[in-house]
Amino acid sequence: MSIWILSFLGGLVGTVAMDIGARQLGGAGVNDALGGLLGRWVLGFRHGKFNINGLKELNTPETLVEARTGVFFHYIVGGGCVALVYPGWFWLTGFSLPENHIPAGLLFGLISVSLTWFVQYPCFGFSWFGLKGPAGSTTIWPPLVLHSVYGLIMGAVIEGGNALTGII
Repeated sequence: MSIWILSFLGGLVGTVAMDIGARQLGGAGVNDALGGLLGRWVLGFRHGKFNINGLKELNTPETLVEARTGVFFHYIVGGGCVALVYPGWFWLTGFSLPENHIPAGLLFGLISVSLTWFVQYPCFGFSWFGLKGPAGSTTIWPPLVLHSVYGLIMGAVIEGGNALTGII
């Protein structure tokens, strides 16, 4: 199976793992300040609105459309499409694919956390690293851990697909 397909699938599976981890952290009282905002943010794109007042928006319950939009965007764009950056980087640079995609996936996951820290949080009005997020939110280590899991799982899926098909 191609590295592109395996990366996309790995990104989807990695996103499932991230969501499970985020629910576990939430159950333990860790708030990463993103709850319910993703769908509302994405729906604003159709009106040319790329920033929201996250502190204000957290006071309004998420609608069903916002929840479904957020899940769809998180999995397809944030999970699968972002994972395509992994093989894209090797293709664009001409570097050989690594012999083992698990450590490379971990590194990719660590790099991908920059999307949360430098795109999402600022667009939600929380500044870089989410430092101006809601009181009591923890915005540094939860995304770092969750994106590391995402990358590890993505790398494991690529490795597993390679072992099964031997095509990469």
